[in-house]
Amino acid sequence: MTKKHIIFDMDGTLSDTAKATYAATTEGTRLHGFPEVAYETILSAMGLPGLDFYSRLYPDVTKEKLLAIEKVMDSAEERMVKGLGAAILFPGVTEMLEKLSESKLSLYIASTGSTSHVHTTLQASGIDKFFTEVHCHRPEKISMVKEIIAGRDVGEWAMVGDMFKDSEAAQGNGILAIGAGFGYLAKEDEGLFDYVIRMPMSIYDLL
Repeated sequence: MTKKHIIFDMDGTLSDTAKATYAATTEGTRLHGFPEVAYETILSAMGLPGLDFYSRLYPDVTKEKLLAIEKVMDSAEERMVKGLGAAILFPGVTEMLEKLSESKLSLYIASTGSTSHVHTTLQASGIDKFFTEVHCHRPEKISMVKEIIAGRDVGEWAMVGDMFKDSEAAQGNGILAIGAGFGYLAKEDEGLFDYVIRMPMSIYDLL
């Protein structure tokens, strides 16, 4: 095993976050009269930070109204995540993290999600204990990953993600880019990664 450190994106890679977001938007439509949002629209917005995310969901809403929606939706989504618990994770993720941890690999999170969202998801799902460091709430991932690596041997690192910014962050720092084919990775984006895995445990074939 040549890799000693693995950096993970969270939403769409470890957590099936759209489950909670869709439940929250459905509740928002029913209770507050927010515009309806299709599940496919939510998937297309995953990974966008803050208001960019809600602008994708509600493109015809004014910024003032969008800020009010964001406040309501963030609270509702956090409640949904807590209710789902470990069910927010993709199948096999917990087992993968357990085995990586048992193999003495250091695990990290690099997410553009808010601090509250990231920590709520990690704690509610029970996987927070596996991570050495959690980095989040920043729109630009290349510098985030650079900060995590902190000048150490790039040959010992890999990153797992589901979007172009994950492959960009990995390759921009000279580390192995692994696509989460079991997550939200789109078929047309698979070529952005060095390798794509279809099941979480398949990561062992690359380490």
